[in-house]
Amino acid sequence: MAERKAFNIIKAVPGVGQVYGAVRGVVYTAKGDMHEAKHSVTVDLADLNPLRVPRNLAHGIASATNELDVGAWIGKRPIGRQFIGLNISPGIDGLHWCIQINGVIYQLVLDKNHDVKVLISSNNERNEWYERDCKEYSWYLIKKELPYVETEVLRTYAKSFEAREYQALIATGDKINCQSFVTRMFSTAANISIEKARTTILLVVPNILF
Repeated sequence: MAERKAFNIIKAVPGVGQVYGAVRGVVYTAKGDMHEAKHSVTVDLADLNPLRVPRNLAHGIASATNELDVGAWIGKRPIGRQFIGLNISPGIDGLHWCIQINGVIYQLVLDKNHDVKVLISSNNERNEWYERDCKEYSWYLIKKELPYVETEVLRTYAKSFEAREYQALIATGDKINCQSFVTRMFSTAANISIEKARTTILLVVPNILF
């Protein structure tokens, strides 16, 4: 993971990050680690905005100096098997989101029948999913210290969203998508209002403007 942490900083440097990522992708492909290889070459088109460089660098440093299984982290990756995404703002982007809360990943997806499902993984539960997602997603620390909440409480709350109807872009009313799910999970884990959670995410997670 030491090399991964170094890459999280290097990839924020324009030009250097792209070259290093391409070489890194080849190396991990040769090793048979396709999840890490994909992460190496995944591109958020919003990163073409030079105003994002300082923020991306700050996130890279935060990722390198904090443990992924402590606190609340938002994970983002391109949708499906794509390598390119575009982050505009929470609820409006071409990226799939999940959230990791103290070492447990909560992820809202659609099954083959287009019904909402919530996948939960950790080192102790569905470890292969957990290790895959830790590699495939780009992670952003949004809160290092959280109030104590029983894991089972978060699990029950997360699973309750399986009764909701999915809406791809801005989820309104009782409808849900991966970004609004992440916002609500963070709100509950941090014991703050949904409005404050949304504002925190907007200020912390890079978007198309900064």
